[in-house]
Amino acid sequence: MTPTEPTASTPFQPATGLRYGSLTHVGKVREINQDSLTADPARGLFVVADGMGGHLAGEKASMSAIETIGERLSGEALERSTEADLLQVIGDAIQAANRVIVQASLSDASMRGMGTTATVALASQQAVYLGHIGDSRAYLMTGEHIEQVTEDHSVVAQLLRARAITPQEAARHPYRNVITKCLGMQMDVEPDTMLVSWSPGDRLLLCSDGLSGLVSDEEMLKVVTDVAAPQEACEQLVALANERGGFDNITVILLHHAG
Repeated sequence: MTPTEPTASTPFQPATGLRYGSLTHVGKVREINQDSLTADPARGLFVVADGMGGHLAGEKASMSAIETIGERLSGEALERSTEADLLQVIGDAIQAANRVIVQASLSDASMRGMGTTATVALASQQAVYLGHIGDSRAYLMTGEHIEQVTEDHSVVAQLLRARAITPQEAARHPYRNVITKCLGMQMDVEPDTMLVSWSPGDRLLLCSDGLSGLVSDEEMLKVVTDVAAPQEACEQLVALANERGGFDNITVILLHHAG
């Protein structure tokens, strides 16, 4: 993964010839789908949000996140943005979504404690600009290689980074679903932002943990490699997660840089 250096004068232009698929599914256990997504190739904007909270609160949080982020990353806003300031613009949009969610939870007792992850991608021809908070993920697939390019904000991820547990222990750890950062947790948040270069033939996959918790990285890569159509690949990935139990809501977006 070699970063592309943004320049102060280059305006952001969405990727052309982009093929994509997207799907969100309630899964086999939950009654409500608290995941939300945005797939807007005209802007090059793609977002996955995994909500949490009481009845309807998680759904409201994730919807609020994608709506606020979408408003902040409008076509007009992106036209005013250069590649050099785009990561800051994405970070500011995520911060704005956090404030909206916190204020809603403070003003409505039924929404107390609601929150959501957010993984945001803006795709240009040369690079993908990412913003991220929580444990929804972005993966870059190049040829026969898959790399998780976001870092989970979770207890288990912290333990793994500290080498306090093994990947095998992480898969069954009692705190494997406990996240350390999300939108709605506090008034000020610090999302991760990053620039990932990509080339024709590469693929970017965004997903909630309803997929990554049940389908391994290697299995994701195999499906995406074997299935040419991005929408069909999304459908197969969701079906595979449901075959494994579908214990959570499942959301996936797949982008194919077609050149």
